[in-house]
Amino acid sequence: MSDRKISACEQHEIWRPVVGYEQWYEVSNHGRVKRVKYHSSTYIGKILKPQKGIGGYLRVKLCADGHQQKHSVHRLVAAAFIGPCPDGMEMNHCDCDKTNNTICNIEYVTKSENTLHAYRNGLMSQRGEKNAFSKLTREDVFAIRDLIGSKTNLEIAKKFGVTNCNISAIAHGKSWAWLKERAA
Repeated sequence: MSDRKISACEQHEIWRPVVGYEQWYEVSNHGRVKRVKYHSSTYIGKILKPQKGIGGYLRVKLCADGHQQKHSVHRLVAAAFIGPCPDGMEMNHCDCDKTNNTICNIEYVTKSENTLHAYRNGLMSQRGEKNAFSKLTREDVFAIRDLIGSKTNLEIAKKFGVTNCNISAIAHGKSWAWLKERAA
């Protein structure tokens, strides 16, 4: 973390112009966005209310010269306080909270670092339904477990569109073993 970033974290709320909207909006080190130029439908100093957008990131609508566009708040904060995102870098929320857009909580990292951070913090998983290649859901596995012993593995496999080996692996606890029984 740079000294510039640390000082911005420890101080009271600091406002800087939004990059690309310098005459219209400001963004703070606390992750808030406000209007700084009068417009007929609003007022100077109005704090914008962010909405959850794609992936749970907070977004605001910025309007200048009759053009309106949505922007992710964390990107506005980073651009104003850290600078432009270097080529090959991505944004990361240090505490994994996509709604915490304070300057202390965001950083530029490589794609590899971002992915590793997500895995370490349980945001990404390859288990079960989260595996892009999985044909089964949790409920399918529970249903398969209920059928084992009353039907052949081949019959169960046909019913769920998987192989006999998949059913055998579930039956012997070699796949989906981490999935505990249904809660009562």
